[in-house]
Amino acid sequence: MKRRAFLRALGLATAGAAVPAGFARAAAGSARLGPAPAAGDVFVERWSWAMGQPVHLQLFAASEAAGYDVAQAALAELRRVERALTLFDDTSDLCELNRAAGRGPLDVGRDLALVLEAAERFRSLTGGAFDPAVEPLMRAWGFHAARTSPPSSAELAEACEALRGARVRLDGRRAALGSVTTQLDLGGIGVGYGLDRMADVLRGAGIRRALLDVSGDVLAIGTPPGESGWLVEIADPRVLGRVRGHTRLRDAALATSANTVSVVHWGRAVRGHVMNPATGYPAAALVQATVTAPTGIEADALSTAMLVAPARYPGVTRAWSIERA
Repeated sequence: MKRRAFLRALGLATAGAAVPAGFARAAAGSARLGPAPAAGDVFVERWSWAMGQPVHLQLFAASEAAGYDVAQAALAELRRVERALTLFDDTSDLCELNRAAGRGPLDVGRDLALVLEAAERFRSLTGGAFDPAVEPLMRAWGFHAARTSPPSSAELAEACEALRGARVRLDGRRAALGSVTTQLDLGGIGVGYGLDRMADVLRGAGIRRALLDVSGDVLAIGTPPGESGWLVEIADPRVLGRVRGHTRLRDAALATSANTVSVVHWGRAVRGHVMNPATGYPAAALVQATVTAPTGIEADALSTAMLVAPARYPGVTRAWSIERA
């Protein structure tokens, strides 16, 4: 249900692809961040891999050792969220809930409960443009398992019927999928939630300046020394190296959705992985949608909704879009 080729671990991308449609850029050292950092404010940078995509952390800490320790803790938190929400591990909370569809309520972990609650809120807020129950469509189009032919009209009708009939009930930590055909894919919201949890770890450790980047979805804490915010540039997917726009983030998040990288090919036809729940076909309203919002989970879900059905959604503080020619 999401944008780029980044959510292999959350059920969205074909193997091996991890190219962000938007990217964050901050200085690689304090010399480019304005005035020299105050004593004890040491710049630390860490690259890693999680959720099937590159992760880039930049932060200021009391010491280099403290910075690397807290960066490692934040990465561990992201991987913990991944284990709860992934569709690629049969023991994950999400897979267990999908298997229990139509069988009554199930005790779920705190992360899944929080994401389900948020997903339902965004589904209502966007009039269904964001919908976590698109897994049948993802499967029909070949994004969860390779196919040799495009879906037939009967297959699409069946997947759309499953989506329309999806019912998610949540009572605290008890969740139930009311229909046996309901299957969830949290790819349109999982990275944003992971960014928020990483930020909680950093803030809890006293970090007040940081930029977290998971394959182009970013969350900023504070600002670099001497700057008004962390510089974030939005790439134009149609022209390599072209920048579509930029902003400076401070205590906010940015996410991008596009149907240009994670794709399937049927002869000359190319289909992207962000599904339009209303039609059963990949979203085609825009080439790319980028939004800023107060939190990662809001930016993640609302960028997906904007790609499917462009609108001014509550919670979006700024937006960039690329229309089809």
